Amino acid sequence: MVDRFDERVPMTRLLLVNLIFWGCLSATAQEPPASAMARVLDYPQQLSRSLEEQQSKLDRQLSKQTDKWLRKLQRQEQKLRRQLTAKDSLLAKELQLGEDTAFQRLRATLHGTASSLPSFPGGYSGKLDSMTTTLRFLQQQSLPGLDNPALDKLKNQYAGLQQTFQQTDHLQTLVQQRKALLKEKLGQLPLGKTWTRYQKQVIYYQQQLEEYKQLLNRPELLEQKALAVLRELPAFRKFFDKYSFLGSMFRLPGQVEDMDAASLLEGLQTRTAVMRQLVSRMGSTATAQQAINQGMQQGQAELSSLQNRLMRALEGGESPEMPGFKPNNQKTKTFLQRIEWGSNMQTVPSSRFLPVSTDIGLSLGYKLNRKSVIGIGLSYKMGWGQDIRHLRITHEGLGLRSFVDLRVQKSWWLTGGGEWNYRERFNNLSVLKTVDHWQQSVLLGVQKKQQLGKYTSTASILYDALWNRHTPQSQPILFRVGYNFK
Repeated sequence: MVDRFDERVPMTRLLLVNLIFWGCLSATAQEPPASAMARVLDYPQQLSRSLEEQQSKLDRQLSKQTDKWLRKLQRQEQKLRRQLTAKDSLLAKELQLGEDTAFQRLRATLHGTASSLPSFPGGYSGKLDSMTTTLRFLQQQSLPGLDNPALDKLKNQYAGLQQTFQQTDHLQTLVQQRKALLKEKLGQLPLGKTWTRYQKQVIYYQQQLEEYKQLLNRPELLEQKALAVLRELPAFRKFFDKYSFLGSMFRLPGQVEDMDAASLLEGLQTRTAVMRQLVSRMGSTATAQQAINQGMQQGQAELSSLQNRLMRALEGGESPEMPGFKPNNQKTKTFLQRIEWGSNMQTVPSSRFLPVSTDIGLSLGYKLNRKSVIGIGLSYKMGWGQDIRHLRITHEGLGLRSFVDLRVQKSWWLTGGGEWNYRERFNNLSVLKTVDHWQQSVLLGVQKKQQLGKYTSTASILYDALWNRHTPQSQPILFRVGYNFK
């Protein structure tokens, strides 16, 4: 099937040169060529170790979280069963609400074999398709130093990741089917908050599964580098277009010349044939054309209406499956994933009693939901002296902070909190034990947050409601800038 690729010796040499170039880029500037070559040839082993860690971690998390959410769903179904039994015991028995057998089938999906799970396209992963095709291409080239056993091991590992991806996708489908069945049977019954809670639990579980699918589909650094190098080769691009799963499903650009033009149109209806059938049913060409135009207008209007409803739901954070309900996107995250580290600083000019100083703050925030963050912080006040001619670094104070951030519109937040500050110069920490010397502040203001890659820049303007009670008197308006880190 791919014999013609094996015959292209110059292409193989070019591939090897490109891989060596990639290895050299990965190495330091002072690294000798022999060391760079060793890193290239060690690529399968490096990627294999990375995949082992990734698959082991994801399997543990998926199994743990699935068991957790299925227990929640089972408890909700048991509550539904108790309510339904009083109204229709036969229906409650028919639906197997909360029974172990129904949920064991869902748990068994995690331990199913690849043959028992649906294949592409329902469980398609672009990353897994790309890497599997890449390994097939490398095996066809028989590059020196890249032994087939190592590549075979990688293929098996990617097959394992594909199975995990399919399991996740299949779980989503089964849970959605279960919810649709119960909605059909129970949607008109007065089950109140119990049915509402069940629907919310399903939405959160599907949200959790979607996050795992995104993790599985996120390329690692080693994978990105390998694909970046290979995409420069015309032979690889042609191989990928023809033998990847996506290429086998759709005729991608560059493949048409390998096919018979007649086979491309085989099984497709022409415009003339469609119009002929419509005319035979409706009597005239004008009537058929009018029917087509009306159908197109109705279809476009319905599509536009669905798009508008979906956009309004997404912009408002609502679930398309449950209008009026806004899922908490933090609910399916772990405690550490909801933590947000932050830093900020402010500079205060000198006064009669105090030198120029800079407050350096560190904060630890916890995301309650997409619009709310609470946290605590610590600050240190560093003195610089009275002016540039009298520079002198001193310890001018410490502070303890608490804060609440509430999103009001996109990147604008309402922020406030309380602080407890020690505003006197100190040379050792023992003096900080004097509680009477600590002064309170109550702050309220607005904050602008701007996403910058992995970081978020912040700029805050705060009003201190207790500024005139401080000794010596402090500033009423504070301006702070900083960064938040996930």
